[in-house]
Amino acid sequence: MQMEKHSELFNEIDEIVHPNSIALVGASSRGRLYWLKSIIESGFEGAIYPVNPKVDGVMGIKFYKNLLDLPGDVDLVIVQVPAAVVPKVVQESVMKNAKCIVIFSSGFSENSEEGAELEKKLVKAIRGTRTRIIGPNCVGIYCPESRVSFRPDTCMEPGPVGFISQSGGHAINFAIVGKSIGLLYSKVFSYGNACDLGSPDFLEYLAEDEKTKVIGMYIEGIKDGERLIKSLKKATEIKPVVVWKGGRTEAGARAVASHTGSIAGSAKIWDAVFEQTGAVKVKDFEELLDTVSVFVFCPPTTSKNLGLVSISGGTSVSNTDFCIEEGFNVPELSYKTREKLSKFVQSMGTSVKNPLDLAGSYNYPGVLENVLGILGEDQNIGSVIFDVQVQYTILVEKLADAQVSKIIYSGMLEGCKKIRYQSNKPVLIILPRTFYEEELKKVRNLFINEEFPVFPSITSAAKALRNFIKYNKRKGE
Repeated sequence: MQMEKHSELFNEIDEIVHPNSIALVGASSRGRLYWLKSIIESGFEGAIYPVNPKVDGVMGIKFYKNLLDLPGDVDLVIVQVPAAVVPKVVQESVMKNAKCIVIFSSGFSENSEEGAELEKKLVKAIRGTRTRIIGPNCVGIYCPESRVSFRPDTCMEPGPVGFISQSGGHAINFAIVGKSIGLLYSKVFSYGNACDLGSPDFLEYLAEDEKTKVIGMYIEGIKDGERLIKSLKKATEIKPVVVWKGGRTEAGARAVASHTGSIAGSAKIWDAVFEQTGAVKVKDFEELLDTVSVFVFCPPTTSKNLGLVSISGGTSVSNTDFCIEEGFNVPELSYKTREKLSKFVQSMGTSVKNPLDLAGSYNYPGVLENVLGILGEDQNIGSVIFDVQVQYTILVEKLADAQVSKIIYSGMLEGCKKIRYQSNKPVLIILPRTFYEEELKKVRNLFINEEFPVFPSITSAAKALRNFIKYNKRKGE
């Protein structure tokens, strides 16, 4: 669904994530120059104005005594000063026509009644102006396209994933860990206490953003439930929205109140929200990452019929059990498919029925390329989960006393590509734990570089695929 014209809110936030100048209020060596280094090392090309009355300059960069000393207006102000000083900084930011103030400082509504009153002062200071606030108690914005980041070590190559997080820690983890499985980002927002801009604003923005194909969210509590539900429903009609709700339990809800000063809401209410809006529900960080990766790297499917491939009979049995328990089918392959497979798979110790237990044929050059391609052609199969066990390939290499692993892995990749490009079906790669961690990392990168979703277990792969199929079925209704 293409947007004909962008909303006023979209234009407002889009200007915020593409600043021409950034002021860093409270930058100091005591804080290890965190924000200054993050902005510089991200490659930001606009004007950078560190503000601290006690510092003249660091790293060859001039510091200013206060915001009003800056040579011109400033687009984005990042604040890291004590809570009591923040209202003054907000007032000065308004005077400098700032488009947005990211308040990193904590000590507001998450802390005490006095902090909540202080937060109200911030909102009052921007009322009637064009200045907006993200935070307080947040890390703000990561936008690779504009080379703005809340960490000095984030990847600055843009991609299709947007993320909205009430938690700064989860925003950082999602950005950093996601890169390890091939995810790249359009925009990431950490919004903390949400005294002004909050999850519905960023959700509506990312729903309109053509550069964002999949949206992930971490929510603890909300201030305007009705608006969030409306925003979620509208967004899920355009693109997938994967939501991890924190504070589902009574103890978790108490933690939410002390973390961001929000009201968590009951698990039953949130289950109803997911059902009503079509948002994809996940229960933890790993499931969030895994599910987003399937949406990014897999063609759509509504079929619950799986083809399972592994080297071990025991793995075939346990993988089948788990998939069946998750609501999938592992159907027998057609006679025609079995006939084709039998030409490439030795008869001893193997099975070509589904699951495919390839045993000694698994690492034989040419086998997997053909077997995976044939499996993808079977009309009974909707997706393929391929269990790659690196220790067996290492063993073959040792026994052969030759460098054969490159040939074997190349065949695996070619077979997976046949399923994806010729049969247009999802392929999910499992790379279980192993003693050979360096080899595991190498092989993981081979699949990630070819844009296949990679998982540490059948559990994580099946849960992510289940979420993917549920969303696609709802979209097709």
